[in-house]
Amino acid sequence: MDNHVASIIIEKLEALSARIDEIDGKFAAFDQIQNMHGEIYVETAKVLQNMQMQSKSALDGLFELVGSLANREEGPSRADLAALSSLISKDIPQRSVDLNSIKQSTNLALRNARHAHFPIRCVFLVHSIPMWDALGDVHAAMLEDPRFDPIVISVRSTALGYGPFKGEDIVSEELTGLGVKHLRFDMEDSYEGLDILKALAPAVIFRQQQWDSCLPPAFRTPELTFARLCLVPYALNLASSLGDPVTTEVSAFGFDQAYHQLAWRVFCETKITQSYFRSFNHSDPEKFILSGYPKFDRLMKAGSTGSWPIASRGKKAFRVIWAPHYSIGKGGIGFGVFDQIWESMIKWAREQQDIDIVLKPHPALFGQVLQGEGLDMFKTTWNALPNCTIEMQQYGELFAESDLMISDGLSFLAEYQLFKKPIIFFDSGKHVPFNALGKMAEAATRRVRTFEEMKKATLEYKNGKAWAFEQQREALLETLLPNQGKAASSILDAIASGIQAEQATFVQP
Repeated sequence: MDNHVASIIIEKLEALSARIDEIDGKFAAFDQIQNMHGEIYVETAKVLQNMQMQSKSALDGLFELVGSLANREEGPSRADLAALSSLISKDIPQRSVDLNSIKQSTNLALRNARHAHFPIRCVFLVHSIPMWDALGDVHAAMLEDPRFDPIVISVRSTALGYGPFKGEDIVSEELTGLGVKHLRFDMEDSYEGLDILKALAPAVIFRQQQWDSCLPPAFRTPELTFARLCLVPYALNLASSLGDPVTTEVSAFGFDQAYHQLAWRVFCETKITQSYFRSFNHSDPEKFILSGYPKFDRLMKAGSTGSWPIASRGKKAFRVIWAPHYSIGKGGIGFGVFDQIWESMIKWAREQQDIDIVLKPHPALFGQVLQGEGLDMFKTTWNALPNCTIEMQQYGELFAESDLMISDGLSFLAEYQLFKKPIIFFDSGKHVPFNALGKMAEAATRRVRTFEEMKKATLEYKNGKAWAFEQQREALLETLLPNQGKAASSILDAIASGIQAEQATFVQP
């Protein structure tokens, strides 16, 4: 074995050994804690100490074997490779599995032993400003409610679960602009942030998304179960599949992730989505609360502000939002058509100077799916046009100021309907099927399949064509707004009453 490779392996093993020693030290101290749920803590500490001894033994064996192999000119034998494979693929990973199991038991004991008191401390881990509308009213309501003590924390993320974790600085800047006081967890090592989060001792944690891979390791589901996890979905799920194989219209990727399963409360937008969550039978069905959607309430309060992002050039232009999805190319869920029409959109925008076009892409389209010189060239060309710009952050006011939307999906097909304006759905013809809500939203749109159809429809509405889908829109809105104007207060009441019920049944040791 190459000495350089062996030295790298040994360096990694030494770091892992040091981390295990650190864990052992922390839980040895934890063993001394008194009057906190009795013997479970003592037993946890003993088990962790035993696991640490086993892990150290496995690591010592791996150190010895790697050192031996590094000094052999003839290279490793089959027996050596078999022993190395066993240690790497079985023994050490099994210790990690055991440690995770004990960690979850300990987190649950901490959550139960740490009496939630009033005011209830609630932490919001925020990694996306476009998703903030789903939680903004909840946070604002908590600031006015003496039962709650809300804390917002900005963190890094990666949009589709790959690539570097970044963007906390942008989130923090936007939160400041919105007047939201917050803490900043912009640490390279996310576990430094987790230590601070645990010191804050929240009773409740809200995360913006159910998917773990989008966030740094310390803010993923298994690390957060020391508090009561809550979720308000960041967007209405309209697709029957989000890349996972399904035999029904219910996507496990959208409705049955680890965060859903371990959450204390999931607040559901509609009766239909509540039924989707409950259909998997992996959780207490009572934790899926029909609250209504605070995001819709917040969007509907976005009145005319005069803040259209394109400067006036005399006579008011017809204002269009172009909202492309990220799912372009082959595979995936297949809604996006940006790659097929971007050149035509630039040409049309140049020709149609009496139409303003604000490009509002899905957050993952620019920088994750598309990047490099080609994207830079497009953005430069687009922004140079006097009737065009790009908007990446919040959008309620943008919707309110616009006259029409062009979108290839997904959640905007429902959200824009709240403003009762024309919406043109550019159907890729190759996307995954809609679920029941998606079919209702699609039925309330003007569907087109080609660029020329899209242009024709836009100009018709610019010239005053009446909307022909009022009945379908009203049916959709009736389904989408089960608790209109009261979603945030409903969520606060559910949290307070749920914690009070737990306190009433809690028995002091």
